[in-house]
Amino acid sequence: MRWATEKRTVFRIGAAAGIVGVSLAVLSAMAVLVLIQDPFADVPAAEYMKGIAATPGLWVLLHFAVTVGTSLRLAGLLTVGETFAGTPARPLATIGNGFAVVGVALLIVTYARDGYVHTFLAQTWGETGSVQEAIFSASSRSAYSTEITGVLLVTGLAPIAYGLAMVVSSLYARWIGWLGVAGGAGAVVTAAYLYATGLTDLGYGVLYPLFGMLIPTVWLVAAGLQIWRAPALPSLTSPALAAEGQHA
Repeated sequence: MRWATEKRTVFRIGAAAGIVGVSLAVLSAMAVLVLIQDPFADVPAAEYMKGIAATPGLWVLLHFAVTVGTSLRLAGLLTVGETFAGTPARPLATIGNGFAVVGVALLIVTYARDGYVHTFLAQTWGETGSVQEAIFSASSRSAYSTEITGVLLVTGLAPIAYGLAMVVSSLYARWIGWLGVAGGAGAVVTAAYLYATGLTDLGYGVLYPLFGMLIPTVWLVAAGLQIWRAPALPSLTSPALAAEGQHA
């Protein structure tokens, strides 16, 4: 059926977007940390701004890359959700879609401010001195709050919902579903800890890299690869859709 073949192609595009997106976002974020300034380091505002002012072009470029990667990541997450069309697990996937959309929106707002606004503050710092430092410090704290909330939704609640859908439907390998649930639960705990403690070595040095970056990346890549390789999906073979395909 041509319709089913075209739909499978679209699924594969979405899966590839998710894999590329989450990889680009994580690698770009790591590049910011290594090449410019650890965005989570508890350092004075003046030291933070010096790091940005030294390489403003690279700072903006890497944040743009993180933004693009996060947007593509959303495409992958929504593709995962769409694979449950025609299954009893669809409501769980829809919940996951909602968490993913809101969470990615918060993260993109955070990256835009951190990448563009903070570059402006760093470049004009020499003219305003301590006033700009105070503004930068307040803006950074505000960015942390929206990022933590985005992490809670994108790497915590969304994978839990998708993971439960995977376990209920048996559409994916069970270990992928349980990885989403366990990793998502860890991300929820991580977000709660970061809310309560702020910039700590355990929070941003251990928990965030593990539950906010590594495990969510492995989970989405694994899910994307299974979508790419899957011979059939319920959304392609359910009676209503199959009939539509036969009439195409």
